[in-house]
Amino acid sequence: MSKYKKTRQEKIIADFNRQVYSLEKKNIFSLKNNYPTTIVYNDTASYSYVFRDVSKTLILTLILIGLQIILFFLLKKQVLLIPNLNY
Repeated sequence: MSKYKKTRQEKIIADFNRQVYSLEKKNIFSLKNNYPTTIVYNDTASYSYVFRDVSKTLILTLILIGLQIILFFLLKKQVLLIPNLNY
């Protein structure tokens, strides 16, 4: 293998490329913001719809449980008779 020796022109071009690359690298870093980014969460959202939904569900559940208890006692005292159903 023969050794290849760079010419003067190639050395000048290589030096110029290194200077341009170092300037580009410095510019890239100087444009970046050195401050840490902070994320702000908005916790002031109102959850009134959740309270409304839970209250409606609770009211409906209590009504159904009440009707079931009333139906149980009516069938147990035989005030209400349903065929083929014995209590």
